Amino acid sequence: MNKPRLATIALGGCEGCHISLIDAHEGLLELLGMVDLVESPFTDGDGTIPPCDVLMVEGAVTNEADERRLLAAREAAGTLIAVGSCAVMGGIGGLRNLYTAREAIADVYGADKPGEGLPPLTSSVKAVSQVVDVDISVSGCAPKTVQIVDAIKAAVAGEAYDLPRKNLCDECHRTKSKLLEHSADFVTDSVYSIMELDTIDPDLCFIEQGILCMGAMTREGCGARCTAANVPCRGCSGPSRTDFEQGAKTIDALAAVLPAGALMYLDDLIGTGYRFSMPVSVIPAAYDHGGDEDV
Repeated sequence: MNKPRLATIALGGCEGCHISLIDAHEGLLELLGMVDLVESPFTDGDGTIPPCDVLMVEGAVTNEADERRLLAAREAAGTLIAVGSCAVMGGIGGLRNLYTAREAIADVYGADKPGEGLPPLTSSVKAVSQVVDVDISVSGCAPKTVQIVDAIKAAVAGEAYDLPRKNLCDECHRTKSKLLEHSADFVTDSVYSIMELDTIDPDLCFIEQGILCMGAMTREGCGARCTAANVPCRGCSGPSRTDFEQGAKTIDALAAVLPAGALMYLDDLIGTGYRFSMPVSVIPAAYDHGGDEDV
């Protein structure tokens, strides 16, 4: 009996999601026993996606070549899985949408050097779902290995794969005391970077220490790996629900604990609240304000 055919591709990104898949180690043998891997960055093929039952896509659409590959791959695939923050939300590279493609190239290469040798950039960075239909999404930067493998297995079996609906605070080990009380005492006029503090309590909620953490606005499922390492969450798994924006929710949460006007002193509110989700947010891309076409 022929096994289901699996293909994977990497668009604009770091290929960290493929590394996370490789981290399954011996578990890959079980997965490869279930499918025929017909195309992947791991194989020596030419990158063309043959007809397949399941397609895993990593990375965002950042240039014209990405878009052509994605459209062709979607045509060839039965079930498409978008894996990682870049594929699902546009990722960190999506912050380019604050500028036109021409402005971004000029800033990096200089106004007199139009990025020679670069593949033609699309006018904005797009998540996979903004170009083609997506059947399963697995967010995270990078998602845990078990999440990627479980999503592929579900697709192969023709089953649904649902992401968690709670926020990261539910799986974070840190103690929350004042944060959960309705009290005027829990108001701060400062937002600290972790580099600005001499010590950080490894067991106390970051927000209660005046350190901005995106956990309350971020989907659980990663095991709170960053907060366990004494680093605040940066929101790579995206919002826990699709009916609110991560960045807007961040502003709303900060407004509840900061005096009026204190938000002005946060250095990079957009880069914090929309670090991974700019392309799918309500914030329009720069090209919508009269910028370039594809460059």
